Amino acid sequence: MRIIRSLKSGFQRSLKSWKGVLIFWFILFMMVAIFIYPVRSSLGSAFGSSMITEKLADGMDIEVFADLGPVLKSILSSLTAGFILVYLSGFIINAYLTGCLFSALRKESGRFSTREFFRAGAANFWSFLIISLIITAIRSFISVVIIGTPLIIVSISETISEKSAFTIFICSVAVFILILPLFFLIADYARAWKAKTDDGSCFRALGLGFSHTFSKFGSSYTMMVILILAQLVLGALIILTLPEWKPVTGGGVFLLLIVSQLMLYTRLLLKTWRYASVTSLMEETEMKSH
Repeated sequence: MRIIRSLKSGFQRSLKSWKGVLIFWFILFMMVAIFIYPVRSSLGSAFGSSMITEKLADGMDIEVFADLGPVLKSILSSLTAGFILVYLSGFIINAYLTGCLFSALRKESGRFSTREFFRAGAANFWSFLIISLIITAIRSFISVVIIGTPLIIVSISETISEKSAFTIFICSVAVFILILPLFFLIADYARAWKAKTDDGSCFRALGLGFSHTFSKFGSSYTMMVILILAQLVLGALIILTLPEWKPVTGGGVFLLLIVSQLMLYTRLLLKTWRYASVTSLMEETEMKSH
C-alpha cells in the first residue's frame, strides 16, 4: 500500500538523518536558553533571597508575583519583547533548518554530510522562507474566515442562544482542524520539490504543492493525519508527564532536563518523519507518472 510504503521509507530516512535532527535540536536549545536566561536573572533579582523555589514547588502561586509590584511590569515587558524576538528569529531559522532537512531526506541524498546539510539550507533559504510566509498567511486568512466570521455573526445576533453559539464555535473549529492537514501537505510537497530542484522558483513549488496535494488527495491526507496523530500523542505525553515531575534535588532537576530534551528531540524526529514521508510519496508519485 502506498501510504505504508511512504511511512516506512520516511521513517528510515528520518533515522538516517538523525545527525541533522540533532543539529536542529541544538540550535533550538540555544535559542531557548538565550531567551530563558535573562528572564531567570530578572526573577532572581526581583525576588532576591526570598524562598521563591519553595513557594513555587507545589505549583504556580499568583500571589508570589503579585508581591513584585512595579517590578512585575518591567519583567513582563522584557518577557514580551524577548518572546517576539525569539518567535521572529525562530521563524527565520526554522526556514533555514527545514531547507537543510528536506535536502538530506531525498532518496538520492546518500550518506549524511554536515557540509552538504548546511549548504542546502543556504541554497533553499529564501524559497523556503517565502513558502512558509505564504502558507502562514493563507492559513491565518482561512482561520479568520472559518472561525472568525461565525463568531462575529453570533456576537451581533440577538436571537442565537448561548448553546447554539457554542455549537457553531465548535463546528467552526472542527472544520478548520479538518482543513489544517492540507496546509501541511501543500507546504511539505512544495518544499520537497524545491529541495530536489535547483532552478525552480518558490511559486512554481507552491503550485506543485497544491497539485500533488489534490491529485493524490486520499493517500496524502490519510498519511498526514497519521503523522499528525503521532505528534499529538507525544505532545499529550509531554504535557501529562513533565508538569507532574517536581524534582527536589539537583540530580532530579538534571534528570528532568535530560528527559525533557529527549522528548523534544523525539518530537523533532517525528516532524522529520513527516517531511520524509511526504518526500517519499512525492517521489513515488512522480516516478509512476513518467
